[in-house]
Amino acid sequence: MLKVEELPKEQIYVAAHPSYFPETALELAKKLADAHDKQICLLGVLGRNESASSYESAFETWRYRIGFPVNYFVLDDDFTDFMEFVEAAILIFEVSDVPPYNKPLNQLKLCRELRIPYYFVKPGQQISFDRVLVPIGFLVEEREKGVFCRGMGMHFCSHIMLMVANDYGTRAQQNAEAIMGLMDKGGVEYENVEATKNSFKIELEAVDRVMELEASLLMISASRDYGMDDILFGPKELKVIKKSVVPLMIINPRKDLYTLCN
Repeated sequence: MLKVEELPKEQIYVAAHPSYFPETALELAKKLADAHDKQICLLGVLGRNESASSYESAFETWRYRIGFPVNYFVLDDDFTDFMEFVEAAILIFEVSDVPPYNKPLNQLKLCRELRIPYYFVKPGQQISFDRVLVPIGFLVEEREKGVFCRGMGMHFCSHIMLMVANDYGTRAQQNAEAIMGLMDKGGVEYENVEATKNSFKIELEAVDRVMELEASLLMISASRDYGMDDILFGPKELKVIKKSVVPLMIINPRKDLYTLCN
């Protein structure tokens, strides 16, 4: 295992535990790595009373099973500090019935301070960037989705579907227009999909209409802050993860620039 100082910068990290082989997450990582010329790294996050040796043994065995080059690292330090130090490009979780990745709320909490996008996939989901559904709300940070939409259109020839929240005000529409302007400059194919819900429910409408719209990927923003309802019942993104039948890409509502945006 490489030391943290030896890890290549801007890798795509796949969170994994020795008890479960994240096949679908690795498939997604491979497509992203090929498109962006990045390396892939299995990341073990040590839990209570766990040993690094069990992770290292499993990851070393998996390297021969995977079929393409991967690095691996076992983390027993601050998660956010580590991700920033190695300048991680993307993080991927595979949700399964096997702990510790059977409770995605824990992973959402882990990612609250990240400046990079993170994906949630489920076993056996088809990995495709052909049709990307993007709900757009009224927060100004929604415009950050534009760089990812443009990137997907340029790298994967994705067809982007913008679902603009049905609000009384015009801020969501203004955000959508800013995103469309960015995609126009990149020559990205897109369309507008009519929505019935407002900015507070637009992500839930989107996940309900994935099959109808034949979307292959859903892109949403995480909650800016957790209110009392979020603490008691879980944030909206947790509900979306549980309901989604396609891979889900989440970006935190921050104004920082991201790594994979061009």
